[in-house]
This record gives sequence, structure tokens and C-alpha cells, in this order.
Amino acid sequence: MRPFPLALFLLAALVTGCPQDDDDFADDDDASDDDAWDPRFDALADAIEVDLHDNIAPGVSVAVLEGGEITFARGFGSARNDEDVPVTPETLFQVGSTTKMMTATAMLQKVEDGDIALGDTLEATLPALEFAFDGSWDDQVLLEHLITHQGAFVDYTNWDGSADDGDLATHATGFFADNLYLMAPPGEFFNYSNPNFSLAGLVTEHHDTRAWPDIMVEDVWQPLGMDRTYIRKAEVLADGDYAEGFGISVFNPNPHAVPMDDIQDSAFVRPAGLAWSTPSQMVRFAEFLMDGDPAVLDDALRQQMVAEHVNTHFYVDEIQYGYGVFVDRGVYIEPNDYHVMDVYEHGGNTLCFTSILYALPERDFAISILSSGRGTDFSHSLDTAITTLVDLPAPTAAPDFPWDPAGLDDHVGSYMDAYNVGEMIITRQGDTLHIEMPLLDQLGYNVVSAMQPVSTDIWMATIDGAGFDLTFLGDGPGGASLYARNRAFVATRVDERGIAPPEATEAQRKRIDRALAGSPLGPLPVRLEDHHR
Repeated sequence: MRPFPLALFLLAALVTGCPQDDDDFADDDDASDDDAWDPRFDALADAIEVDLHDNIAPGVSVAVLEGGEITFARGFGSARNDEDVPVTPETLFQVGSTTKMMTATAMLQKVEDGDIALGDTLEATLPALEFAFDGSWDDQVLLEHLITHQGAFVDYTNWDGSADDGDLATHATGFFADNLYLMAPPGEFFNYSNPNFSLAGLVTEHHDTRAWPDIMVEDVWQPLGMDRTYIRKAEVLADGDYAEGFGISVFNPNPHAVPMDDIQDSAFVRPAGLAWSTPSQMVRFAEFLMDGDPAVLDDALRQQMVAEHVNTHFYVDEIQYGYGVFVDRGVYIEPNDYHVMDVYEHGGNTLCFTSILYALPERDFAISILSSGRGTDFSHSLDTAITTLVDLPAPTAAPDFPWDPAGLDDHVGSYMDAYNVGEMIITRQGDTLHIEMPLLDQLGYNVVSAMQPVSTDIWMATIDGAGFDLTFLGDGPGGASLYARNRAFVATRVDERGIAPPEATEAQRKRIDRALAGSPLGPLPVRLEDHHR
């Protein structure tokens, strides 16, 4: 099993600079109109059937792009939870955080136009946004921080937000600014957080006269021929050919068949992960990432999208982040099957859909797998596609997580998260790090003392039976770590700055509950639990 996420995030022929016309997409559809397909896709189709059987999704759709041609596009299973409505290549699915790379593209178009610069602050570009906890935060967050997940915002997803377009701005400058907080100084390190991209969408909208969904359609998707990619649920309903999801909803936290009425359409969340599309449309965006299209973005900026801007600190140095895109340095099929080559990818989860978009630019190859289930795992299908359809370079020794017991003392000490989980005390017993979280103890959480090592700097903590990867970052005096990072919380070494702990109140417990529950938008690019030492 590859060490990438449940849905390895994933992401052709030369683009001429003009949008694909209707005839181009008629050819694409021909790849699956016939019941038969080229036998070279038999293994992929079999793998999709196996993964569909092993997961909760009622349906899945897949498209493969090779050398600029869509050579395989096929639907499997049902588009409905309670009846047999076959999935076709034209069936729409929610793509989750794969939306982020497209959101970044729209903001970069404003950079190309000279309306904004990546070094601009939120204060300069969104003057109405003022944070209640600290009025200086908007002066510290740069636009580049947003699209590289360095904004340091606590991860937050208001699934039940209004679908009114105006709520993107209203919610950001209202509830979000009044109640949310930064977990570290902006720009210190990568930490995946959905509000980064909600704000990137708002910046784009603020420097335009149109609502953000219309900007996406007119400036990003239509020029790429993505004429059936939508952001508003009302447009999906009007289209009519869509999949229902299986997962959870704001009305029912237990896994269940989710009717379309209960699928979320929050205007604030849309830029972070609520686009709807088909795999054939999504591989056209992957083609743009690989080859560019000046009708969408100047090629210098497109190349910056897939450049390495920040180390994710997930897997040695092999997984970096560009602008809205994970940029990997190799293809990892199994522990002894690693191939050095560029990878552009981003996956996504919503409450009831999962996405994979995966591109290998050196091979003009891309694949999109969209499924109608929450947190589904089609990595076997992805592996099969890569190993049977791609001419891979010879395998090399896979990079390994570094392990040096001498470095463990750097992590020992007291850390504080003033807004969320409170004090965190790290001690060492032999070659094992232990964790204490007094506030969580007071509030009745079960925090297991001994953590499980992934590497010298990455450890798995267990809270109420759930695993939380804890990465120690930063170089303080004597090489001591400054931060203990998780997507849900970040604690800062107390020696470096005096930080008062939060109180053990019922309100604080609710805040911690929300944080620890996490957000399914965007699976992280390393399945850390597969790599305990």
C-alpha cells in the first residue's frame, strides 16, 4: 500500500492556447460510449470494480488522459443510493479539495492582471477583514501564504453555511474574523487549513465585479473546455446528471445515504472544496497544469503553481506544495517500488464524496477518479493505472523516514496552545516520547501517554482512540523544537514566549471537540499510520 492518502491527492498533448471545442469533447466521450474498451484498460477496470466493492461509495467514475487524448472514460456502479441509475462518464461528482488548485489559478489570474501581488497582505487586499483576537494578524498574512497553506489559520469548515454568493464575504468578515485564530506566526510552516483557500477566493472576488462562482466558470473552466464543471449546487441540480453521496451530513453524523437536499453548498467553503465535475473535465485541468494554456494563465505563473514553494514535512522532503498543488518527487507504489519522477496531485474529501487527481508530466499522463462516498480508498486502482499504463523509470530505493534517537531530546519540554488544547508536556522515556495534555484530561478526554514514532520528528498521539500526527518543527536555542504541529492544533514551546492556557470550560470543550473532529476537505498526502516504526 502506498504511503499516500486514502485518495492520493492527486492529480498531454500540447495545448495550443485555445480552449477545446465541442468536437474535442465529443471525441473524449467516444472513449466510453462503446461497451468495449481497449484491453490494456482491463486491469484498471477490474481494480475499480474491486475498490468499489470494498468501499461505501455506490458509484465511481474514472478518466485517463494520455498524450493529450482521453483514452478511457467510464462510470461504474450507481449514481443513486436507492435505485440503479448507472454512473456514466458525464455524471457529476463533488471533487472536494481538488477545487483548491483551481481556486489558486483564479487568484493568480488577478496577479497576472496586476490587481494584486503575492507579497500583498490581507490588510491591503481585504481591508474589511479585521480579526477580533489580534488586529495585527491581517498585516502578517500574505496572499502567497494562503495558496501554500502557510496562513496558520485554525482549520474550520462551516458546512451549514448559506449558499448565497454574498456569504463568502459576509461570513469571512463576520463570524470567521470574530471567532477564529492563528495557530502560529504566518509563513512559519505548512499546515493544511481550508480557510486559506476560502480567503483566496474572497480576495479574487474582491478585485472583480462578479461573484466568485462566476469568475471560476468564465475565467478558469470555460477557457479549458470544462463546460460541465460547476460550483453552485443549483447549477448541478439544473444539469440533472449527478451522483448522490454516501457519508455524513450536518443533519446526521452517522454514515448514511445522503440525499441531494442534504449535500452542503456553503458559499464560504466553496473555494476550499465544493466544485462539481466529471473525471474527463478534471484531467483537462491536469493537462493545463502539465502543459499550460495562455488563455488561462501566463506560463511563468503556471510553472510557479507546480514549483516547490514549501516543504510539507510529511514524508522526508519528497512531498512539497506549490500553489494549490501537491508536488511530489516520486511515485511510490509499494515500499520497494519507488520511481523518481515529478508528480502533480491533489485529492479531496467532502462529507460524502472523494476525489483523486494525479498527473505525471514527464509521461503526459493524468488520471481522475471520483467516487460518491466519504473517505473512500481507490489507491489500488490508482496503483494499477500507473503500473499498467505508464512507462515508469526503473525503481530506486524509496526514501525512508529518518530516525536518530539523539534528536529526541530536542522535542522534550512544555508547549502551549492558548486557543485550543492548552498545555502539552513532552517527556522522554528511553527512545519513546510521552505526551501529557492536562486541559484535555480535565475535560474528560483519554490521552494515551506513549506516542508511536514515525520518524525522529513525527509521532502519533492517540486522543479518544483517534490518531493525531504530531510533527516537531522549528529550531530554537540549542536546536530545540519550537512547535508541535497538527492540522487540528499547534502548540508553541513555552520557553520562547509566555502564553496563558485556556480555561477548562464547557465552551472550551466544544471548541476542542470541533478541532479534534477535523475536516474531511482534503486528505493529507501521507498515510502516516502505515509507517510506525
